[in-house]
Amino acid sequence: MKAVIKVKIYAGAKKIRALRQALGNSRFIWNKLLEMNIEKYKKEGKFLIEFDMDREITRIKREYPFLMQSPAMTLQQIARKLDRSLKLFLKHKKEGVGFPKFKKKSKYDGILIFPQGFRFEGNKLRIPKIGWVRIKDKITRKPEWERIKENAKQVWVKEEVDGFFAYIVYERNKEEKAWNGRIVGIDVGIKSTITLSNGEVLSLDKNRIMRLVRKAEKLQSIIDKKRYINQKRGIKHSRRVVELEKKRDRILKKIRNIKRDFYYKAVNHILKRYEYVVIEDLDLGELKEHKLENKIASRKVHKYLQYISLGEFFRILEWKAELYGRKIVKVEANHTSKTCSRCGYVNHDLKLSERVFKCPKCGLKIDRDLNASINILKKGVEKLISSGHGEYRREMAGQMPCLYAEPTMEGCNWTVVVCQGDVATALGGEWICQGKRLTYALQPNYSGYVSIRNRRCCVPALRVATQL
Repeated sequence: MKAVIKVKIYAGAKKIRALRQALGNSRFIWNKLLEMNIEKYKKEGKFLIEFDMDREITRIKREYPFLMQSPAMTLQQIARKLDRSLKLFLKHKKEGVGFPKFKKKSKYDGILIFPQGFRFEGNKLRIPKIGWVRIKDKITRKPEWERIKENAKQVWVKEEVDGFFAYIVYERNKEEKAWNGRIVGIDVGIKSTITLSNGEVLSLDKNRIMRLVRKAEKLQSIIDKKRYINQKRGIKHSRRVVELEKKRDRILKKIRNIKRDFYYKAVNHILKRYEYVVIEDLDLGELKEHKLENKIASRKVHKYLQYISLGEFFRILEWKAELYGRKIVKVEANHTSKTCSRCGYVNHDLKLSERVFKCPKCGLKIDRDLNASINILKKGVEKLISSGHGEYRREMAGQMPCLYAEPTMEGCNWTVVVCQGDVATALGGEWICQGKRLTYALQPNYSGYVSIRNRRCCVPALRVATQL
C-alpha cells in the first residue's frame, strides 16, 4: 500500500528562489490552460484533453522562456490535474462540484510533483533542475529510512508558512496486528471527542484550540482593517500585512498539528487493542448545516465542528485500519443517543444540552455519549453476525453490556456469556449468574434468531444469538 512521509527541506537562498519560481510557473500554466479550456468550450462545447494540453505547454514554453526553468514533468502534472478537475466537474456538477478557478499568487497553495528524476543520498535529496538540498526529520535517523528511500515512487514539494517540505510517496508493507477478536463501538462528539463502549473517553484539548482560534480571528480582523485602509490610500503592498498573515498562518498550522497528533495517537491506541471498530456512517456536511433553535448555541456548535475536524479522524482511522489489518464496521446513525442501551426505549424528547441519558421506562442513568457508543456496538455486532461472522460472537459478547446465549451442542444446556465475562448455565429457564437466580424465557422470533427476555425486565431483549 502507498504511504506518505513528510520531511523538511533546508536549502540556500538561490535554491529557495528557484523553488518559488517553479511554483509560480505552475500557477501560470494552470491559469493559461484554464483560459484555453474556457475559450474552447465557448466555441466547440468541449474541453481540451490531457494530451492536447501537454502540446499546448510545449508551445507556451517557447512563447515564455522563463518557463524553461521549471522541470517539464511538474508542468505536465498541472495538465493532468486540470484534466481531472474538468472531468469531475462534468460528471458531478449536479452534486455541487464547482468549476476550476484561476489561481492568485497570494492564495496559491500548489505542489510540485516529481514522479521521476529525484534521487537520495544520505540525508540529501536531489530535485530536478533545483539541485541537492538537505532534508531533516527524525525518520532519517531510523533504520527504516533506507527502505523508504528504496521504495520511493514520487516526491512532492510544497511551501508552508515555516518553509519548504518534501512529501515522499513510497510503498509500505502492511503491519498486520495479532488477531484478538475484540470489538468496540465509538461515538464522536464535541464535549467528549471520542467515547468508547468500554467507558474510555479520549478528549481533544478543545480549550487550547479555541484559544488559538481566537488569536487567529483577532489577527484576521486586524489584517482586514489594514487592507481596507491601504485600499483607500492606494497602497497595493504592505510588509506589515504580509507579516501578520504569516503570523496567522503559523497559528492555524499549530491548530492542525495539535489535532493531527491527537487523532494519530487515539487511532493507534484503539487499533492496537481491538480487531473490529464500529462507527456511525455520518454525513458530516449535513451535520454542519444542521441548525438548532438557539442561534448562539448553533453558531458555537458549528464552529467547534469546523475546528475539531472529525472527518480527519475517520480518514486516519480507515487508513490505519487498512495498514494494521483491522476491520471498520459502519452502521446507520439513527437515534443512537436517544435509545436506551438497556431496554431499547427511544426517548425522542432528549435535548442536545442533556448530557446524562435517563430512561423513563427502565430507570437507567448513563452518560449520553457512552450510551450512544454501546448502541453503536450492538448494531455492529448484529451486522457482523448477520453477514456471516458468527465465529466471533463469543468474543464480541464479552465486550457488550448485555447477555448473550448460544447452545453448546444440540440438545444440551445453554451457555450464557455476561458482559464481565462471567459464565452461568441455564436449566429449565433458570439461570444462575453472580450468585443470583434469574428466570428467563427463550423464544424463537420471526427472523430465526433466539430472543432472550427477562420476565422481570432486568436485562434487555437481545437478538444476536445463533440461528436455530
